[in-house]
Amino acid sequence: MIEYVKSSGHFEELKTKNKDFLMVLFYTDASDKSKTALKVMEEFSEENKDVYVCAVNAAKVKDIHTIYGISTVPTVLAIKNGKPSKIVYGPQSKEYYQRLLYDVPAAVSGSDGESRKSHNVVVYTSSSCPWCSTVKSYLMKNRIYFREVDISRDQGAAQELVRRSGQMGVPQTDIDGNIVVGFDQAKLDSFLGIKNN
Repeated sequence: MIEYVKSSGHFEELKTKNKDFLMVLFYTDASDKSKTALKVMEEFSEENKDVYVCAVNAAKVKDIHTIYGISTVPTVLAIKNGKPSKIVYGPQSKEYYQRLLYDVPAAVSGSDGESRKSHNVVVYTSSSCPWCSTVKSYLMKNRIYFREVDISRDQGAAQELVRRSGQMGVPQTDIDGNIVVGFDQAKLDSFLGIKNN
């Protein structure tokens, strides 16, 4: 069951009570994507009763999201040992949120069963990009952990991306500092060590 945060003091109490792990959904009533994420998080919470989940309506409790630099909703923040560990922007599936429960190991096992080095992966997307979903699905299928940045909501990230790659379009994937423009499976496989039969 999700606990709805009433104030910053209430949030601090929840953090103190749940020092090991806490999942926080930032949402607003005016956002359809927030409503979707809230519904998914409610289902997630029902299936994972040992995980403490709380929700912050950023339109009503306005002094928490700014502490974590969160400027868009919905956003899910995982807090481990009192510190932010992962941030997920936009509505995702229950399975995706499930991954937040586990630390990213130094080496991950791919869909081919072989151990691979863990990579720092950032996928730059926008809300109107069909190929962005393809890239994200491909990474999830291959058990590659990544952070998503929606450049339609973050102008600073958009400008930095153009400066680095010279391209304005999305998706763009930053893998350990190497930029892959579009869904270029061969380049993704090469940088990530994915072996497809």
